[in-house]
Amino acid sequence: MPLAIMSAMDIEMELYLEQCTLQATTERAGLAFHEGRWQGHDLVLVRAGVGKVNAALCAQLLIDVFDAQAIVCTGSAGAVNPALDIGDIVVAEDCVQHDVVVDFLGLPRGQIPFTDLRFFETAPDLRRRAQALSLPDHTIRPGRVLTGDTFIEDEEHRRQLREELEGDCVEMEGAAVGQVCAVNDVPYLVVRAISDRADGTSDVDFEAFLEEAARSSSQTVLRLLDAFDPTADTFSASTT
Repeated sequence: MPLAIMSAMDIEMELYLEQCTLQATTERAGLAFHEGRWQGHDLVLVRAGVGKVNAALCAQLLIDVFDAQAIVCTGSAGAVNPALDIGDIVVAEDCVQHDVVVDFLGLPRGQIPFTDLRFFETAPDLRRRAQALSLPDHTIRPGRVLTGDTFIEDEEHRRQLREELEGDCVEMEGAAVGQVCAVNDVPYLVVRAISDRADGTSDVDFEAFLEEAARSSSQTVLRLLDAFDPTADTFSASTT
C-alpha cells in the first residue's frame, strides 16, 4: 500500500517529482497520478488543484484507485496566529472548514450540519515524527489548520477566524482531505509552510515566498519519510 502525497499547485509537486524515482503515471478525472519510490517507500504523487472540491475528489481517488495507506497534503498557507513567521512550518494537529457557517441551526463555525464532524484530527504517529524533525532555517510548529474556498487578506476576517477557531494558519484543501480520510478511516497529515500573513500584504508576500514555501514543505515531508521504516511502520488514523 503506497503513501500518497498531494499538493494544490505544480510548483509544489514538481519538487517531489524531481527527487523521487518515477515508475508509472495514471490519469483519472483530469489528474495525473505518478507512482514512484523514495528511500524504499512506495508513493503516489499528485497535483490535486486548488480548493476543497479538487482536494476531496483527489483524496477519494487515492483511496479507491490506489489503496493509499495514508495521505499527506502539503504546500503553503497564510498565518493567522501572530506568533508564526513567514517560512515557519505548521504540522497540523487537526483541520476544520472555516467557511462552513450555519448560524440558523445554532451550529458553531466549521460544524457540518446533521453530522458530528467538525475538527479532523491528523494521524498522531505521522504528526509526532514530523514535529520532531529539524530543518535548517525553519521552525516546525504544531497547529490547527483552517480550510476554506477563499483567500484571506482582510485583517478583521483573520482576527475573527483566530478567535472563533483558535486557528494557526489558513489554506484551501486540508480539512477537505481530512473529512474524506475520516469517513474512510484513512490516516492523513497536513504540512504547510507559511508564505504570507493572510492580511493586506498577502498578495505581495504570497508571490514572493511561494517557491520557498513549496521547497520547505516538501523537504519536511521527505525528511519525515526518512524517519519511517517502509517495511515495518504502519499509520493509525487517530487517537480515538
